[in-house]
Amino acid sequence: MKGNHQVTALALLALLGAGCSTGPRDEARVLVLAVSATANEPAPTPSAAVRAAVGAALGEGGTTLHLVLGGDDHPAEVRAEELALRRGDQVEHDAGRRARLTAEVTDRLAAELAGTGGTATHLDPLALLHHIARTPGPGTGVLVASGLQTTGPLATALLGWDRVGTPATTELARQLGLVPDLRGKRVLFSGLGDTAPPQRPLPPQLRHRLVDFWLDLCRAGGAEDCAVDPEPLTARPVATAGADLVPVPEPPVVPAGVPAPVLQLPSDVLFEPDRAVLVPEALPVLRQVAERLPAGARITLTGHTASVGPAASARELSLARAGAVRDGLAGLGIPPDRVAVRGVGFDEPVVVDRDAAGALVPAAAQRNRVVTLVVIP
Repeated sequence: MKGNHQVTALALLALLGAGCSTGPRDEARVLVLAVSATANEPAPTPSAAVRAAVGAALGEGGTTLHLVLGGDDHPAEVRAEELALRRGDQVEHDAGRRARLTAEVTDRLAAELAGTGGTATHLDPLALLHHIARTPGPGTGVLVASGLQTTGPLATALLGWDRVGTPATTELARQLGLVPDLRGKRVLFSGLGDTAPPQRPLPPQLRHRLVDFWLDLCRAGGAEDCAVDPEPLTARPVATAGADLVPVPEPPVVPAGVPAPVLQLPSDVLFEPDRAVLVPEALPVLRQVAERLPAGARITLTGHTASVGPAASARELSLARAGAVRDGLAGLGIPPDRVAVRGVGFDEPVVVDRDAAGALVPAAAQRNRVVTLVVIP
């Protein structure tokens, strides 16, 4: 992960500040609550930071709330309403009454969001972010979603975990015209990386990649500020319609005694995108390998990649990754002179990862992002 992008509810209040924007004071402001709410994501129960955003908008006055729900064709605006602290037709000025009204309105919205369930079968937080961008006026957009994308050219599985959160992916979004124009908006992401069964949970390194992906896209869109809510969402989904699943690589099970003829170590488990530096989560996997190798065994490590990008770059990356695994094993007591390394890029695929039309098959591509280990008899 590139840095600590999380904020506390208290820090968010400072982030939003008075006015939520640097626009003219008399310009109409907006608060867009855009929720995905599919069956594979926790219910969009507002966190402390989201409630703080609503409270800040109420305190500001003159803000229009837009409640938006994701859909398969496009997001739908559930409703728009003025956020104002009123007693009858009059704006309330008494501090105590304003505090009570703020709590009442915030609680009402929180209960509504917590009970929201969509009917979408595709996960499309990018469409929700574009809806935030297109909503006229400066202000704040809150995107409540897991961050998994299952449709369009930026679909998580289509990109592959090895590319999620990389500068190349942000540049691809720019080239495709998919970067939303977020100028004048502050954006808070809530629920990034939070999933519900049957979607497999994301390990920490993949959650970090999603955070980097969305923050990079937000900044590329010129948002005044981009932040990630630290509070996890855990409530049972309200939605019941089956939704798309995103493949999540699992750490390999290293058999006791002599390893399998070919042991596959997924790069998505071992490395950050486009890098050959082992992540902390790789250590338990390599420790299992080191402990279960036969005494004195010689092994060959072969790095593979999906068939994406220049062949020479793929070979270079795959060789560096095989070397990193060798070095990791050396630190666990496996002499490096007993380990041969190769990098074949996508010259020797584990499986064919292109269909008859030449399109990348995401699940197959993920299987090709591995370092294979073979024990030499």
